[in-house]
Amino acid sequence: MAEESTFDRIVKIVKEQDGLEDVEVTPDTKLTDLGLDSLAIAEAIMSCEDEFGIEFDGEEIPETFGDLVDMVDALA
Repeated sequence: MAEESTFDRIVKIVKEQDGLEDVEVTPDTKLTDLGLDSLAIAEAIMSCEDEFGIEFDGEEIPETFGDLVDMVDALA
């Protein structure tokens, strides 16, 4: 079985964390378009840090799923 991509892993984290079951997500999907507020985005970032064993600098806030993937990939 192929390893899950960073994008798929992040989508899974956010969907489980925020109860977004039947939502279609692309790299261009804005986090706020899914109803995520700044606290939910911060929680998603912390969950990604745990999942990928990385630490964000805390200054950059992703706007889209693609931005979040790029941030993770840059640190992983």
